[in-house]
Amino acid sequence: MVVGILGSPRRGGNCDILLEQCLKGAKESGATVRKFVLRELKMTPCQGCNTCLTSGECMVVDDMREVHRALLEADAVVVASPIYFSGPTCITKCMIDRCQCLWARENLLGRKVDHPRKGVILLVGGDPEAVFRNAQSELKAFFKGIGITFHAEIMIAGVEKLGEMRERQADLRRALEIGKELA
Repeated sequence: MVVGILGSPRRGGNCDILLEQCLKGAKESGATVRKFVLRELKMTPCQGCNTCLTSGECMVVDDMREVHRALLEADAVVVASPIYFSGPTCITKCMIDRCQCLWARENLLGRKVDHPRKGVILLVGGDPEAVFRNAQSELKAFFKGIGITFHAEIMIAGVEKLGEMRERQADLRRALEIGKELA
């Protein structure tokens, strides 16, 4: 299963278009896909209670429980986020922080996932000189922390207008190809 996570506050925006293309490639190659739109989930920020450090489970009961299950079952995970001040969006960061329980399972409790998982990062910045380093670093650390091997990334600067990504055919083809690789 390929899990797509949309961290954009805009459905139908440029990150969504890019993510859909990647998931389309995975589907065309026979993979089952599942997409989470973070802005539509009931998701409380991490409470810092550290319960997960001994249990491997998050004590907060909300939609993140389903995201956690999907991340554990996934063969590949694709995270798409626009760049806000060189980092991922706050809803993407909230999702990452809420995966502390998965980090604890992997790194403290020895409950590693028994199959390899690949990770893909899709980042879009409106500024033609967008800085991706912070978001890229954070997402690679997220993948590593929960036992996902980084596979590929697409980072695109200078895409601001809603739907403008549809004009970027080379980038859309690359996203489609990456999706096919994940299957």
